[in-house]
Amino acid sequence: MRKILIAEDNVEISDMMRNYLKRAGHIVYQAYDGEQALDFARSMEPDLVLLDIMMPIKDGYEVCRTLRKEMDIPIIVVSAKVAEEDKERMFALGADDYMTKPFSFNEMNMRVGAQLRRYYEFNANKNKGTRHYGELTVSSERFEAKYKEETIALTAKEFKILDYLTLNENQIIPKQKLIDEVWGVDEYIDENTVAVTIARLREKLAKVGVTNIVTVWGLGYKWQF
Repeated sequence: MRKILIAEDNVEISDMMRNYLKRAGHIVYQAYDGEQALDFARSMEPDLVLLDIMMPIKDGYEVCRTLRKEMDIPIIVVSAKVAEEDKERMFALGADDYMTKPFSFNEMNMRVGAQLRRYYEFNANKNKGTRHYGELTVSSERFEAKYKEETIALTAKEFKILDYLTLNENQIIPKQKLIDEVWGVDEYIDENTVAVTIARLREKLAKVGVTNIVTVWGLGYKWQF
């Protein structure tokens, strides 16, 4: 069961998409303009977005551009625009697939399933164990980070942050999510503790030329690669 966000201003089409997706076992959220779509995406963290282009307030181009900067999730464009330049523009902005209206709802479900498998089943297997970023190696199994063949001396909390950020590369991780994952939900930790630990981790990584931890002001941190 995955969380799907439909960003579509046509209520009738949106409801039909919702019904087919719910029959496939997904949890479905609906947004009817671009600004609402971004607000929903940031608050409910969907596993996939179905995105119309022509929407009020913020169009699909702006929504796609912003989503791709802030999170690494599948984006399927669903639009009446059939021109090659529109498709090229959306793919350049980071869309993963493009469906033109009118479309088959069964085909929509198949495309959604294919994107979810590619992103979450394939990537989950790829990310288990050891991940490589140039000369940097991060191993969840060995609980260690190495630059070339030299182990980087990290505290347990520093490694847990590095491990979690790299497991979710290119996704914005809110500070509270890091607290829950690294320190645990039962331990009271303020955001300043997170900032200090991140600063120490960055300093150690910077000594070997690694600067992939990015602060997204007001939102959190991400491993950008």
